[in-house]
Amino acid sequence: MFTLYSFICKRTFHMNKSLMLQNMILAEIRVGRLKVGDPILSRNQLCKKYNCSRNTVERAVQALKERGCLASNQGGRTYVNSTGGESHKIRELFIISCSFPDMNDRSLREIFFPEVGPDTPVHRLREHEVLKQLDALCTPGSAAIWVTPGIESIPMMDHLERRGIPQLLINRNYKNFNCACTDTKNSVREGLSWLLIEAGRDIALVSPNASLGSPFISERLIAFYESAAELGARLRSDTIFMREFQDIPTEMSEVGNRLFAAKHPPRGIVVLHSALTLPLVTCARLYGMLPGKDFFLLTYDVIPELATYPGIAMMHQQLEKMFRESQRWLLDGYAEHRRPFHSAIKTELQLV
Repeated sequence: MFTLYSFICKRTFHMNKSLMLQNMILAEIRVGRLKVGDPILSRNQLCKKYNCSRNTVERAVQALKERGCLASNQGGRTYVNSTGGESHKIRELFIISCSFPDMNDRSLREIFFPEVGPDTPVHRLREHEVLKQLDALCTPGSAAIWVTPGIESIPMMDHLERRGIPQLLINRNYKNFNCACTDTKNSVREGLSWLLIEAGRDIALVSPNASLGSPFISERLIAFYESAAELGARLRSDTIFMREFQDIPTEMSEVGNRLFAAKHPPRGIVVLHSALTLPLVTCARLYGMLPGKDFFLLTYDVIPELATYPGIAMMHQQLEKMFRESQRWLLDGYAEHRRPFHSAIKTELQLV
């Protein structure tokens, strides 16, 4: 079956024949056909054996030399230097995101790596440009920092992992990749504890449906239900408002009618997406209900328009701290030595 993974692999191999050749040579080394000290085929023989150009061969051999797998003696013969040992010293950093604020590479360095010397270049790269820059990304000594990547980038992460490229994910936790992300469970538990004290045990939930396009919503929903059960919150089926929210005004009007026009509405409300919070509070005002007086609300993330309203607790995600964790991942050797790195940072609960 044709999949996104197969599409990316096909595109990757067409664009990077030198990477294919590197893998083929490494495979012969690792299965023992070529042992340490053995000479490899001549450049012309490699061209014929693998049906590729001389330029492709030269690039592949040079890359394996840089990784320490191959070496050349004074006579010019190239031989196996190791079974796959490679230099892991990080010499170039790529920050990958679907969008960037208006900043240059120097600004990115100041945000992510203020203590990293200028000899290590820092580049920004948009997610849809990764395939075009794959040669640079797969160069030994490169490292990638993905900022809130989408799940569609996981196949590319898998490819970079196979190539031995260190990677760190910011505010996403996919598979076993290294990450610096929000501590969703403890953040929601702290916020819900506040809500139950202020509003009582009866609460309502307003949230988008879980979807592959928004993996963080799934994490928040799991954390919410676990924390609600542990803390003894009461949640009825008619106070759970989960929608697609493709048309927020229309759907929020329906939610508001069922929630605020009820005879005994719950005084505690949890909102798991910031885009829904302001419309919900606006809808409540239409029914004469005010936060801090008629209900209390816990929400992600910071909504400036509601910052002065009493009765609203905002779970502020600490993105700045996550960005700085990139520096610790780099300077403390996690990237260089490919050590596991999982940093979970609790939100800051902001109250008026």
